[in-house]
Formats: sequence, C-alpha cells, structure tokens
Amino acid sequence: MMGRIRRELDDTRDPGPWIAAARTLAAEGVISADAVYYFVEILLECITLQSTSHDGEMLRLEHEMDQLKRAHGLRDDEEWYVNEGPPEWTSLNDAWNERDREIRVSTLRTLGHGDIADLLEHDPAEFRSREASGHFDVWGADDTE
Repeated sequence: MMGRIRRELDDTRDPGPWIAAARTLAAEGVISADAVYYFVEILLECITLQSTSHDGEMLRLEHEMDQLKRAHGLRDDEEWYVNEGPPEWTSLNDAWNERDREIRVSTLRTLGHGDIADLLEHDPAEFRSREASGHFDVWGADDTE
C-alpha cells in the first residue's frame, strides 16, 4: 500500500487527500492519532523533493553546501554526517532544514491542517515525538526504519 501511495505522490506531489484519509482513519479509531503524524511526515516528503528543485532558497543553500563540500575535497556522491561537517556546512544544513520546515508548515496550512502545522512550527520536538510514537503504532517494536 505504501508503495502505491509513494508512486502516486511521485506523480502528483499532492499529499492532501492522503493526509485527509489518515485523519479520517484516526477519527474512526482505525489508526492512532500519533500515526497521523507519522503519515504526515512520510506524505510531506514529496513536498521536500519538489522544493529541492523549485524553491529558490533551497536551491541556493544546496548550491552553497555543494561548493563547500567540493572545497573540502568531497566528491559529488559523498556527504558529511550531520555532526561531521565544518561549522559553515552545519549552518547551511540547519538553514536548509529550517526552510524545509517552513515549506511543510505552509503546505499543511494550505491543506487545512493548521493544528498539525502549529505543532510542527511551534513545537517541532513534540511533532517528532508524536511521529516516532506513530511509527511505533504502525509498525511495532520490531521495525528498524
């Protein structure tokens, strides 16, 4: 099922119907409220992918990060782990993540999910906690994703 959803998102870049479906399932008790946050995180990946090729700020940040990697001798297919890069790269990476979060918040608001947008915007740690709990609710303790 997730494969079908991801293929559709690759084609349409519209997570709206799927987020609404997850909320309906939670309202009917089929999935937990926290599972909605897990699905929102997965479903918004298509927005991030779209933004990396269309959002001017994300493109600028990626370009600067790539230049910095090359200046430090990394090949195009190499990356630093988040805590391994130089401070300049970490700062750019943090800015990229913040821009991604802003776009996700805006998308959620546009789709009519202001409550989820508020949590992501104002308490991202709680959003991540609920997303992690939802992941557990969906896949159980044995999943290592």
